[in-house]
Amino acid sequence: MRSPLKFFRSRSLRFRITLAFVASGFLLAVILSVATFFTVRSFLENQRVKASTRQTLFGVLFAREFFQQARGNTEDIVSLLQTRSGLDAMIIQGDQYLATSLSLTPSVVPKDLKRLVANERLGYQQTEIGSARELAFGAPLPAPDTALYFFYSLADIDKTMSVLLRALIVAGLAVVMISAVLALRVGGRILRPLHEVSSATQRVAEGLLETRVYAATEDEVGVLAASFNEMASAFQGMLERERRFVANVSHELRTPLSALQSASELLVTHRNDFSPSSREAVDLIADDVASLRRLVEELMEVSEVDAGKAIIRWEEVDLRALTTAVVRKLHRNAPVAGPAVVTLSDKARLERIMSNLVHNAFEHGRGNDVHVTIGEENGTCRLAVSDGGPGIPPDALPHLFDRFYKADRSRSRDRGGFGLGLAIAFENARLLGGTIEATSPLGGPTTFTVLIPRKAAPPEETP
Repeated sequence: MRSPLKFFRSRSLRFRITLAFVASGFLLAVILSVATFFTVRSFLENQRVKASTRQTLFGVLFAREFFQQARGNTEDIVSLLQTRSGLDAMIIQGDQYLATSLSLTPSVVPKDLKRLVANERLGYQQTEIGSARELAFGAPLPAPDTALYFFYSLADIDKTMSVLLRALIVAGLAVVMISAVLALRVGGRILRPLHEVSSATQRVAEGLLETRVYAATEDEVGVLAASFNEMASAFQGMLERERRFVANVSHELRTPLSALQSASELLVTHRNDFSPSSREAVDLIADDVASLRRLVEELMEVSEVDAGKAIIRWEEVDLRALTTAVVRKLHRNAPVAGPAVVTLSDKARLERIMSNLVHNAFEHGRGNDVHVTIGEENGTCRLAVSDGGPGIPPDALPHLFDRFYKADRSRSRDRGGFGLGLAIAFENARLLGGTIEATSPLGGPTTFTVLIPRKAAPPEETP
């Protein structure tokens, strides 16, 4: 079972802000309500005690004077106290008592108050008569073993406090609701720029380097937006410099490479004129020059895609016929299954994609059980190339289409490539509106699947 702290930390920031506001509002409402309730009740009860004390003193003085004149006629004293002052009173004389109300009996008088009066002192104490609170005052009378008690109802204070309690509860709920509304507004105001920065970060990660965030304020959120914009600008500049560097280097290498290729072709032409050891050197030079030329061509293609200068030439393409031609061009013997699927696409880019995937299937899949499948479903063309090789480790699958990435730990090859083939194939598929997916169960065959939308007409160009 997760602890409350871990549960709280796992929630969204909006939830935590709202919960913090609501909890703070609730705590503040409880503190203010409790303080208000007890302060008001204490004030009202103190006022009632003061007023009751004055009435009690007048009543006691009247009762003592009348008691001396009437010579102990307690019945007359009780009657006069009720008629003249309207007080609830009770006189206890020994085991006898007289009261202005049937609900007043000696049992309702608190024992502590009885002991206080027995010691010839005046005092008061709260008591309950039935379910109502009463304020009981007691005082001794001149006659032996005689005490006078007055009772003042606190029902009106209790009713007032009940109304106040309901008002405080309503006010507390209102404070909690206002706190929740404020939390949503403040949280939205705080989180909206954060969401914008997060979305902008995602767009930058997807390659939209011109993405910026509008800094509407100069507070911490505005500083965050400005910092993001500076970071994005610096990152964009760095990538643009790298792209220009790669493009310039690749372009500058084309001329010397052409000369090297011409020289290597000349050496290959006169290969038989050299000694056996020299012939090996000629073969090695020819292979290296061809490999270097392939690297430069791939770098040029990457630079073209990164610079946004890639041109798509839409034409009608029979995917089955194109795939069969690619397999034969590579001098490979792999079955091509599936119906003839015709779509509008860039034939050269599709050929480049299929050439790379078929070549990889034979080279890295060790040529085992290579087959190509063509299909179409729900407006999507599907080209799958499978091999029966040793498979690709799960940790390598997410990086297969990264540039310069090689999964050499599980795939053997006679001569290593540059790790650009799959990246270029993926970029070509993306330019055509599709993608490439790779699946490779542990220890099982590997399948690369090209998914591109089937088009009946070329898409409209956006200005």
